[in-house]
Amino acid sequence: MKKQFIITGILLFSITLFGQEVIAHWDFSKGKIDSADGKFKMNFRGNTKIAGPEGKQYLDVGITSKETPEGIISQKNYPELTPDGAFRLEIKARLREQTGTKPYLILWDTHYSMNPKSSDPKRKKGLIFYLVRSKDGKLRPAAAFGFGDSLDFVYGNPVELEEDKDFTLAVEYDGVKKVSFFLDGKLNRATAVKKGGPLAKAAYPLIIGDRYRSGFNRFDGQILEVKLTALPSPEK
Repeated sequence: MKKQFIITGILLFSITLFGQEVIAHWDFSKGKIDSADGKFKMNFRGNTKIAGPEGKQYLDVGITSKETPEGIISQKNYPELTPDGAFRLEIKARLREQTGTKPYLILWDTHYSMNPKSSDPKRKKGLIFYLVRSKDGKLRPAAAFGFGDSLDFVYGNPVELEEDKDFTLAVEYDGVKKVSFFLDGKLNRATAVKKGGPLAKAAYPLIIGDRYRSGFNRFDGQILEVKLTALPSPEK
């Protein structure tokens, strides 16, 4: 019994180390699209599939020339995927040779709309994390934060990403106003949202690799890993 308590204590300490707690983790190298703990169930959309050799598999976002959905979608709306305070969302991925012309490459979407003037309050909740492709080929990390009555867009600095080369892109939000973008562990840009405060709970399921509905903007490549982590608030 004592040994069990010690093991449990170590596990709890490792999960909440320095006030951080993993909310959700997808490791596609295992060949599965559900979260690593099986808590968040997902379904394929379109031509998206798991590909690659055993142990080194990845989510291969489907290629299509039609206005159809790709990526994977959660089987329901999980409120836990909208953190209550500060958080980090990091995604390990790689680009393929360009197959699409749309400027937005969406990695994570829980609020569907990219229109800050939308009259539908459901479309001003949750988070979109994506890349914006410019005419010169550079990509700019971006995120849209839904606060219920507003949708705030923030952008990182343009970067050059090589095709078929892994990169890790992350966005951190302090739960107040500060937003930071990171590429491969290095700060890309620190900025701030206008409204601030906690995100409004998403009204839609999670999509990894595309947008929820019409006006699809699939990620043009493969996604290896996704991790959402709760962070301590700045006051602590």
